Amino acid sequence: MNAATRFLMNHKEMDPSELVLWLEDAATLQENHGTISKEKDDWVPGSVQFRHHKEAITRELDRAASLNVPTTKELEEAHAAAVSDILVNAEFIVLKGGYQKDESWFHNNGYISKDKLKRNYNKLVSSTATQPKAKNGPEIGEVTLGWERDEAAGSYLLQICKGIPVGDESYADQGYYKKVRVVVSNLERASWYYFRVRSIGHNEVGPWSEPVGIIVT
Repeated sequence: MNAATRFLMNHKEMDPSELVLWLEDAATLQENHGTISKEKDDWVPGSVQFRHHKEAITRELDRAASLNVPTTKELEEAHAAAVSDILVNAEFIVLKGGYQKDESWFHNNGYISKDKLKRNYNKLVSSTATQPKAKNGPEIGEVTLGWERDEAAGSYLLQICKGIPVGDESYADQGYYKKVRVVVSNLERASWYYFRVRSIGHNEVGPWSEPVGIIVT
């Protein structure tokens, strides 16, 4: 068994802002994990390296924004380095947990179990839209969005509109997310933005939420 068999290893496909959130969440979870925190070998990348990668990616995201370009060579290299360490970390967890026959290694570590995804496929996404909430921060020009989890959703599609929306065509895809809390960066200050979200399940989608608007500070 390898990591790709046990976990959803979609980190390479995550955009940098999404990967930054995953790195912080995984670092915290593994630090607080009773088994991983005590028995992880020193040579294996873990919470310390995850936070270093988070800082490097965030720094390069800010640099790309200052240059008004979607990405840079340095940002792509920082992203690739993080994904490489994530793979080593996940492979170690799977090998160690399997060798010790200890299921505790496989839970609450930042990774999504494929077994959990399979169970979710038997459920229908909620017919009631999950309503997002928005607040400014944590940094200038950023908005934090959160919504309730849909247990049957494998991911969520977030859309964004600058200014008052006048129809579906006003929105653009912001990204697909596994988590229910995301930070949207590089927004224009003193401008209205509207966001909406929908659940993505197994060959089905949920309804769009009502848009939530906020003036970026």
